[in-house]
Amino acid sequence: MVPTPVCWICKVRPADTAEHRFKASDVRSKTPTITQQEPAYLQRNGEATNTPIGSARSKALTFAPSICAQCNNVGTQPYDVAWETLSTYLHARWPHILRRGRFDLSKPFPGGTRSAALRVHLFFLKLFGCKINEEKAAIDLSAFSGALLTGTAHPEIILQIANCCVGRNQYVAYETELYTMREKSTGDLHGATWGYLIHPVAVKVSYIKAGAALHAPGWEWHPSNPSKIVKLSPYWGTTEPTAGPKALG
Repeated sequence: MVPTPVCWICKVRPADTAEHRFKASDVRSKTPTITQQEPAYLQRNGEATNTPIGSARSKALTFAPSICAQCNNVGTQPYDVAWETLSTYLHARWPHILRRGRFDLSKPFPGGTRSAALRVHLFFLKLFGCKINEEKAAIDLSAFSGALLTGTAHPEIILQIANCCVGRNQYVAYETELYTMREKSTGDLHGATWGYLIHPVAVKVSYIKAGAALHAPGWEWHPSNPSKIVKLSPYWGTTEPTAGPKALG
């Protein structure tokens, strides 16, 4: 009998739940009529065969089980709610935001932009950690779990918001592969990046090891920045394939 793995966040309880690759509210906002009778379709790694998805909470849209119910449903719930609030705001006002090339956090989060930015950061830190854990990438998740448990920012994780310019009218949502960057002479992993896309809004999540000579093109968004203005980044670079490994259309 294969033992149940331990939650990578708390490192105590069994990893008996699976985090969704795409937040259910994001999927429902783009596929409001999705049912077993009228499904969306999941494409894997660009293959022609589609998997019918009849619910925004389908198990086919989850990472492998890697976190416990306590961490997933209670400990990190405020982070999920923060992204749902921001995502709703961005999608409702995206044409205006795109024209201006930026958005003001005080609009979706009046009176609490610093704490809201932190909670959004931690939401993507949780997803990124699940992705790294699933891919077995050589990135220590201890700092990820510490940040999630204490409600503090991870200093080596930055977000970027961009306009998704590929797959329009073809994909509802997709995630990119996990791309890693290594130092040529030693082979040490110095960075990794991953993309979460709900058309037309793209979120690029990057890990850049302290001291590494790496830079994510565009405008980096981190809770340590006191500004309430978030500028849009260009949509290009290593995380923009024409179709992600997990695409919902």
